[in-house]
Amino acid sequence: MKSAAKFGPTESWAKSIHANVSATYLQFGLRRANSIKVEPRGTYFVRIQMLAAAAVALIPAVASADPGPASEVYSPTVTRSLGELEVRSGFLTGGAVDGDWQTKIEAGYGATNWWRPSIVAEWEHAGDETAFTAFAIENIFDFTATRSWPVHLGAYAEYEWANDGPNQLELKLLAERQHAPFDLRLNLIGTRLLGGTAENTWEFGYAVQGSYAFNDDFALGVQGFGDAGTNSDFGLRNQAHYWGPFAQIELGHFNEGEIDLQVGYLAGFGEAEADGIFRVKLEYELGGRDIDD
Repeated sequence: MKSAAKFGPTESWAKSIHANVSATYLQFGLRRANSIKVEPRGTYFVRIQMLAAAAVALIPAVASADPGPASEVYSPTVTRSLGELEVRSGFLTGGAVDGDWQTKIEAGYGATNWWRPSIVAEWEHAGDETAFTAFAIENIFDFTATRSWPVHLGAYAEYEWANDGPNQLELKLLAERQHAPFDLRLNLIGTRLLGGTAENTWEFGYAVQGSYAFNDDFALGVQGFGDAGTNSDFGLRNQAHYWGPFAQIELGHFNEGEIDLQVGYLAGFGEAEADGIFRVKLEYELGGRDIDD
């Protein structure tokens, strides 16, 4: 099945899209039919050195991993024993892709105070077709030693098995600055297709979020997602970008857990094929210990 819209200029991304939102949010694109207790210093630095090595490998070629319509702006914070269940959807409006959508269901758990694994299932609707498109395993790593820094850092790694087409690896650098009631997040994204038919290309993208919490139950903010080219053609010009407002509301509590609703609209700019994306996220959180435990 063809994907709903091509949010980036690169053909390699067009092959890669199969409804991912741990990293394909605004590049929900045209796909070919075949296609916090700080740990001991030694332990922490062994882990951060391994992650830094992966990041260095990305520097010369980080992929234009623009997020798809149902993607997320991730926080580096991991809370031990916190279970999370999310349903996220993005609905394209305007142009030839009007009415297409992508949905992702994600379930994660804070295994430690620095590692949160999750499983992700993705569905996509394009034209008259609706199909299950991918299954993924994602991991968030909290660089716990940076929690006291002005900017809290972390990393994200996801492996996606596509239902039709090559599999995909996605890596992100996560950054967050919290100064109540403000919260600022930045994700720098790199993706690469894997397998014998995949091209030797990394693609880059970004995801940004800024919000203001009026109280514990209500926040307003702005989000932005977009492409940054490939390792052979890096840059923000002549790329697809989507920016717009969102609101987050606490709906209530169920079985000692918290239910949150987020709604927003992203307007398309540059090479965006859709006029905009309406998106909605329903999240349920249960358990969890203070990050400093």
